[in-house]
Amino acid sequence: MRGLTDDVVREFCWLCDSAFRWNTAHRVLFDDNPAIETDMAGRHGAFLGLLSAITQEYSLHEIAKLGDPAIQNNRANLSCDYIIRFGGWDTATRAKLEALAKQHQEFSVRIRPARNRVLAHSDLESILDGGTLGAFEKDADRKFFEALQEFVNIVHGSTIGGPRPLDSAMVRHAAAFRDALATIR
Repeated sequence: MRGLTDDVVREFCWLCDSAFRWNTAHRVLFDDNPAIETDMAGRHGAFLGLLSAITQEYSLHEIAKLGDPAIQNNRANLSCDYIIRFGGWDTATRAKLEALAKQHQEFSVRIRPARNRVLAHSDLESILDGGTLGAFEKDADRKFFEALQEFVNIVHGSTIGGPRPLDSAMVRHAAAFRDALATIR
C-alpha cells in the first residue's frame, strides 16, 4: 500500500535538499574556508560574521525541523517521522528508514536545544546565560547528511522512482562565491 503522494515526496525531498544547501553553503564559506581568518579580519569581516550566523542558524533550524514528530498540536509536520509513519512501507523498507531516522535523531538531539531556545524562540534564560547551545562533534553534520541522502533515495526511489541526489552543485556555487570574496579583501 502506498501512503504518500508524489507531491508530498517531492516537498519532503525539497526540504531535505534545502537543509543540505544551507549547511553546505555555511561549511564551504566558513568552516572549510582556509582563508576565513583573513576574510574575517578584512574590511568585510563584520558582514561576513553576520552571514556566518545567518547561514549557520538557518541550517540548524532546517535540520531540526526534519526531526520533528509527525503530529504536533494536532498538525502534521513534514518530517522524517511523518514519512515513516504515513508512507505505507513494507517491513524491510520501514526498518531501514527507522534505522536512518535514528541516526538523524542522534544528531538532532544535539541541535534541538539551540532550535527550541534561541532559533525558534527568544528564551530569556538562555539569552542571559550566553552558553553554547547546539554543539556537535566535528563532521557530525556530514554523517547526518550521508544518512539523510540514503533516506531520501529510499523514499524517492520507492515512490517516484530512482535516487534523488541532494544538491551537490552548492559546493561549487559556494566555493565560487568564497573565491570571489578573495578579490574584494
